[in-house]
Amino acid sequence: MKSYGDTRLKQLIRRADAGQPDSARRALDVLRVGLWFEELRAQSGCETAYGLGRLLQPQTYKDGFHHNNLWAKYAGGLHLPGAETVRACAEKLPGSDEPLMSPAWCALDISKAPKGNGDTLLRALGPGIQTAVFDQRELAKGRYVLRKALGTSLRSLEGQAGLQSLAATVVLLQDAYVNGDRSRAFTIGRSLHRTLLMAAVASPLKFISVELFEFFIRYIFPMAAGEEFEMDLDRNMLQSQSEWLRRTALNLHMRGRPGFSLVGNTRQLRRLLQLDFGFDLLYGLGPRLRTLMPSDAVQPRLSAFIAENNARCDWGASVLASGQCVRLPPDHIR
Repeated sequence: MKSYGDTRLKQLIRRADAGQPDSARRALDVLRVGLWFEELRAQSGCETAYGLGRLLQPQTYKDGFHHNNLWAKYAGGLHLPGAETVRACAEKLPGSDEPLMSPAWCALDISKAPKGNGDTLLRALGPGIQTAVFDQRELAKGRYVLRKALGTSLRSLEGQAGLQSLAATVVLLQDAYVNGDRSRAFTIGRSLHRTLLMAAVASPLKFISVELFEFFIRYIFPMAAGEEFEMDLDRNMLQSQSEWLRRTALNLHMRGRPGFSLVGNTRQLRRLLQLDFGFDLLYGLGPRLRTLMPSDAVQPRLSAFIAENNARCDWGASVLASGQCVRLPPDHIR
């Protein structure tokens, strides 16, 4: 399979760096068309954009004539397909239009502040997402009331990691951010970090994981900053962590452990990011932190907290990178 990820990543960064009011939406379009293209390619088995175009729109390719290959532009996130192209592909590969038309993209467009319409965005998502975020008793009465227990909603969303659960978590995050609740925003951000890693290995988002990480680092995670510190995230580290998560899950699957096949829900996969399977995974798959204050204004308590967290993360990452399994940390880490 020819890779188009680098082209999409460069295009996303170019649009983000342009600094336009709609830069977030335009960067999001790179993800939309990238996911649509890669899912089409996965379903058809075509190795290149040219081959996919010839399969799905053969009438636009005439032998002996120069052809402006729009499919290469779709593959690189340079151009959104028109309605006719989307419809033609859906006729040959039913359901292929869903990644492009998902209501999750509207929820991920943070250039539009919620302004009280967060519930409307959530109501457009699937039943499993609605059950996670809305009170079930109220839902049974046809009313949409957010759950009071934030932790319950976040755990449920983590258990179904994918495009829509990410979108729902972002809506909750943006609402906390707009309302100035920094503590709540950080809590949601930590959950979002876990959901993002799982979605990058157990959903079709794996096809655009690097670009997705860049988008979230630039546009989403800044809203999750706490009062004194924030997550210190790096695209390459997220990519490494997703690979360690994928490798660990597949090893467990090969050993006959149910729920780790990377197909279906992510309730079992979520346990790898908890303490259930050892401190190496808990720390190595977690985020580093950094202070938001000038170095001379940082209190010793905060400095120690950040240093301890980062030392644990570095130890866990070194263990996972070496391919080892060390459930308990050494004395100096404990």
